Amino acid sequence: MLNILITGSNGFIGKNLIQALEKNSKIKVLTFTRENNLDDLEQIINESDFICHLAGEVRPNSSDDDFNTSNVMLTESIVEILERLNKKVPILLTSTIHAKLLKNEYGKSKRASEIFIEEYSERNDVKCFIYRLPHVFGEGCKPNYNSVISTWIYNSINNLEINVFDRSIEMYYVYVQDSIDEVLKIIENRDAELYLEPKNVYQTTLGEVVDYIHDFKENINTNVSFTNVFKQKLYQTYQNYEKRNVSEK
Repeated sequence: MLNILITGSNGFIGKNLIQALEKNSKIKVLTFTRENNLDDLEQIINESDFICHLAGEVRPNSSDDDFNTSNVMLTESIVEILERLNKKVPILLTSTIHAKLLKNEYGKSKRASEIFIEEYSERNDVKCFIYRLPHVFGEGCKPNYNSVISTWIYNSINNLEINVFDRSIEMYYVYVQDSIDEVLKIIENRDAELYLEPKNVYQTTLGEVVDYIHDFKENINTNVSFTNVFKQKLYQTYQNYEKRNVSEK
């Protein structure tokens, strides 16, 4: 039995990853959320064979202290506990492309977290992975949190206005299930490089996204297929939100 710890297990990526892992009877999922404390973390780490460190503060309006506490200090605590317990456990950290740019506190805090993982890997000769993601969309992401796509889909389904201030802004997206598939391969094979970026990245603009969403609202009850892969996956996401919205009424 492989014990895999998921930090941030109640989050968007965490929930999707757990659903995938639980299909494997040889894997036991261990979870760590905001409701847990550092004593809980030590106990869970002591049972772990692999750590998927997904937890972190991502909301753009968070304070510098929030980013430092949730991103940097939690990562530091994981490394400190592992070394104190003399456990050499592989870690996969979900980071961000903003860690390369360092233009905001979010990116800076994630870069600091990356350094902790990189140094832990080197000191202990243990394979680790830093998975740098752009914006992620897909089923289960919360609206009015940190995702424009989720908020706009929610607004469309609930007949609320969609506001886009600059249609020309370029965006890079990954579909959550594509990322989950890549994480599963990393866990299974453990032969990837330290720094990774997703293979399937979709380049678009905010204007194009909002036009697609308006189109979906007109075609939600029909079976449609798109040659544009991004549009197809965005439509699948829209359909999922529509089903959830109906079931919650």
